[in-house]
Amino acid sequence: MCMSYWFGGTGGSGGNSWDSGLSSPPWRLYLNLADLVDPVPSMTLLLWDERGDTINTGSFWVDMTGFPDQPQLTQFTGDMPASYHNHAGGLALADGHAEIKVWKDPRTFPPLGTVSDLNANESPNNQDIIWLQNRATRLIQTSVP
Repeated sequence: MCMSYWFGGTGGSGGNSWDSGLSSPPWRLYLNLADLVDPVPSMTLLLWDERGDTINTGSFWVDMTGFPDQPQLTQFTGDMPASYHNHAGGLALADGHAEIKVWKDPRTFPPLGTVSDLNANESPNNQDIIWLQNRATRLIQTSVP
């Protein structure tokens, strides 16, 4: 199991110069319970079962590239969910409940041993990535005076 990068980033910061879909700002890091307002805790991914050939740290990245209105830009960057259970894997959400998610797009569950680097793996219009993005983080809202 790995924890979402969006919960604390790297030591409380989320700067990532090589991929804007993994950078905070503009994407929100959750640093305390009060930050979990969008999405709400019952819709925010906290832990997932990661596939063995992409485990590299104790966290997983849901790359937000393309969210919410450019699904043709969706991509995996390094981390991918496990699919050991008939193309399904376990996830835990911030409110404490767990789900089994059946992945629908074959690009989400390529054969083991075929994904091994941190480069972006473009996966346009991948409905599984869109599902993950909807449960990962949101743009930081700025107030206008």
